[in-house]
Amino acid sequence: MHKKFDHTNIEKKWQESWEMQELYKTSARDVTKEKKYILVEFPYPSGNLHIGHWFAFSVVDIYARFERMQGKQVFFPIGFDSFGLPAENAAIKRDLDPKKWTYDNIAFMQGQLRSMGNSFAWDATLRTSDPDYYRFTQWMFTEFVKNDIAYRGEAEVNWCPSCNTVLANEQVVASECERCGAEVIKKRMQQWMMRITKCADALIDDLDALPWPNHIKESQKNWIGRSEGSELSFTLSTGDSLKVFTTRADTLFGATYLVMAPEHSLLSTLQPHITNWDEVAVYQSETSKKKDIERTAEGKEKTGVKLEGIFATNPATKEQIPVYIADYVLAKYGTGAIMAVPAHDERDFAFAKKFNEKITPVINLDPIAGERGTAAHEIHALLDSYYPSEKGELINSAEFDGLEVAEAKKKITETFGGKLTKTYKLRDWSVGRQRYWGVPIPIVYDPEGNPHSVPKEHLPWLLPEDVDFKPTGEAPLAKSQELKDRTEKIFGKGWRPEVETMDTFVDSSWYFLRYTDVKNDTEFSSKIAQEAWMPIDIYFGGAEHTTMHLLYSRFWQKALYDLGHVTEREPYRMRINRGLVLGPDGNKMSKSKGNVIDPDEQVRLLGADTVRMYLAFMGPYGESSNYPWDMGGIVGIRRFLERVNGLKDHVKETEDELITQKLHETIEKVTAEGALYKFNTAISALMVYLNAVEKSSFTRESYQTFLCLLAPFAPHITEELWEEDGQAESIHLASWPKADRSVLARRAVTVAVQFNGKTRGTVQVPFNSEEEVVWEVLVQDPKFATYTAQFSTTKIHKIYVPNRVINIISEKT
Repeated sequence: MHKKFDHTNIEKKWQESWEMQELYKTSARDVTKEKKYILVEFPYPSGNLHIGHWFAFSVVDIYARFERMQGKQVFFPIGFDSFGLPAENAAIKRDLDPKKWTYDNIAFMQGQLRSMGNSFAWDATLRTSDPDYYRFTQWMFTEFVKNDIAYRGEAEVNWCPSCNTVLANEQVVASECERCGAEVIKKRMQQWMMRITKCADALIDDLDALPWPNHIKESQKNWIGRSEGSELSFTLSTGDSLKVFTTRADTLFGATYLVMAPEHSLLSTLQPHITNWDEVAVYQSETSKKKDIERTAEGKEKTGVKLEGIFATNPATKEQIPVYIADYVLAKYGTGAIMAVPAHDERDFAFAKKFNEKITPVINLDPIAGERGTAAHEIHALLDSYYPSEKGELINSAEFDGLEVAEAKKKITETFGGKLTKTYKLRDWSVGRQRYWGVPIPIVYDPEGNPHSVPKEHLPWLLPEDVDFKPTGEAPLAKSQELKDRTEKIFGKGWRPEVETMDTFVDSSWYFLRYTDVKNDTEFSSKIAQEAWMPIDIYFGGAEHTTMHLLYSRFWQKALYDLGHVTEREPYRMRINRGLVLGPDGNKMSKSKGNVIDPDEQVRLLGADTVRMYLAFMGPYGESSNYPWDMGGIVGIRRFLERVNGLKDHVKETEDELITQKLHETIEKVTAEGALYKFNTAISALMVYLNAVEKSSFTRESYQTFLCLLAPFAPHITEELWEEDGQAESIHLASWPKADRSVLARRAVTVAVQFNGKTRGTVQVPFNSEEEVVWEVLVQDPKFATYTAQFSTTKIHKIYVPNRVINIISEKT
């Protein structure tokens, strides 16, 4: 029976009650309980929660409540990633102070977050733009400088020639400056860097011990891009030596041309010898405007320019081969130059076809071609697809003919003066930004221009407020008189401050450590606090942060670990990515499409419990799938809760045995599915039980059990019904129900009976029956008499899958 309820008053009542009771406040570590540190990626204070925030936070809260009721000591904090470019841009656009804009947004969003009814540990809240947070960010940076983890070096950056400033990747939209619309170019300049490349092997190898989903591990590995191969030298006609990196030294005899990155440093030396330099310069300019992902995209049409007047000598064949520049080769990867083997590489094959270059097969593909009924020449360019491991024999390779690939790699490298090496796509992390709203880099320069870290006693090195941060081509902090005066007052005449601020990824690289000890004035997090709560047991986040944020924060943790400041080498035991909530039309939500769902409006109309339950019901949470919003679906959830509100009318003194069994099946199902983040199927199980009860009745004890199972999903209405039932203590402090195995054992299940793989009928047996029990039932069942009568003249064996099927395989004796 549907029984409407006033969700607005119920939700307000219980949110205030939980806060007054400090129900979810962080308590001292209770070692008698298993700890569960549950982390969600903290939000940027944009000013309004969208439905994606609800999906990120409210569904994870279901899991936090689920674990807490099972007796775990749950730590579930929340904070704000409050420094960053969007605030600065918003402030410029609105002519506001970015600090005021940010903190006003935080205050508004805190109210929205509380409206979810989430069980956040609000006492552990932090804001990365607070001086008592970023003082430790700065201290860590000075530690990294002292230990040569952070350094001043040259890096390629996005440069806006109109604003005369470095742009973060987020500021570049379609190769144009987000601020002024000017075309962005690539430029090399001095930057503050972090030696993340020194950690590349550990960032890959340490993934092996983590039980993360494989697709997340692969994303990390692909971003780092470790390749094991060889470095070989080709002599150019100018007498210069050009080094190439290759993972396939075994194909050296098939290298018919070389390709250099358009920004390769050797090109300036070769310029006097290149007769078509004007064409080369134009191509370099065009390439500088492209992002790496555009340049290396699969299926992209190959472009390039031949360096006229230059050729190279293949050290193996002694043939003179042409040299090109092409944008699909990156200066930052390997040596910035490759040997092209078009017979055995799809990309090189496409390039060779376009520029009419020689194609020489050097691996015998005839056996695999024969197996596939394909002409060998048609699959030469797909070698790695057919030989993902060290397989294949060399041909057209002089004395190396007949060697297997693995052996040939090593021998050819040694014979032609090369060396075995590794290379990575990952580059050192550039952390300096010429913008205002960020952590000031705690560096000052003496009169000779040498950098010095700001001592700990002068931290936090405060962000000055006397700054006109509107873009003029000069770093905003360079305009601060207060910062200049502060520097000279502390360090002396002629000293000057660093005027860059830190990349916002720095702020989010250690926030989870601060949560554990947020009120500590002397340390970012004590070892005692870390030993109590770290590592994070499960980290829920968006798929878009699988690479950079996860990688940077793992690196930051490892750097702190190597310096002895943290207790764990890896911060996250488990990482789970969520999907996206799409508009009702199946497209990504956007105002221009008119398909944006306003969560505040949905909460006003249907209630927070309905919204959070609907989001959990859309599909498995631990999968990066996309789910369209369905107005009919969310209304269906509201009707379900109204039926729950009327369930007490079905409470009787006794209940049918089948209802009892159904309850314990539901406990078993919800418990199992919740542990796997399959909240959708857990809710389905609750719906099935509700249907059964509405057609019958159940006891008060079963009613209370059902409310407990529903409590993590719909915390407000269950708390209200729990109180109406006479319970004094919060339902969220109740223990999670346990399935009674003896009750489950009494339920009957249907087992299919097969003879030689063909189903001939079914039998009803008790749940989890042994094979012998099923056997006794079926041999006595007359419908199988025709088959069992033959057992005396046949030899049989049985295959039994408990609760599902028994297959009798017979052979004539």
